Amino acid sequence: MKLSDNFTLNELIYSSTANANGINNYPSNECKDNLIRLCVNVLQPIRKLWGKPIFVTSGYRCPTLNRLVGGSNTSAHMKGCAADITVGSREENKKLFEVIKFLHQEGDIEFDQLISEYDCQWIHIGIKPRVEDMRNQILYL
Repeated sequence: MKLSDNFTLNELIYSSTANANGINNYPSNECKDNLIRLCVNVLQPIRKLWGKPIFVTSGYRCPTLNRLVGGSNTSAHMKGCAADITVGSREENKKLFEVIKFLHQEGDIEFDQLISEYDCQWIHIGIKPRVEDMRNQILYL
């Protein structure tokens, strides 16, 4: 199932950890709706400006999977509201991070949190279920 022009449900729910542990990581309809919003309103505009593939390393996580990977008890991943993304190298991820900040500054995307994880080893980007609750935080962990 396509969630946007360049992102599919399968890539947003895929988890080798879930597969290895027999965990059903299929989202509810509400979480699927959030994944669609995430892809259409955030990931797709980023992909369009970037002009090259963006890889989702972690998207939706059911509560069991989230616990197993050590995710936060309040993780946006469990609501289908977050994705960890990469474009390959740390240096390229740093460039992508700047592209995302530019899109935000131009008013082309809104997010709840944009996080450079471990000096852009990967990028976390999340939304809130309600647009009016988004904090537009840019963090460096």
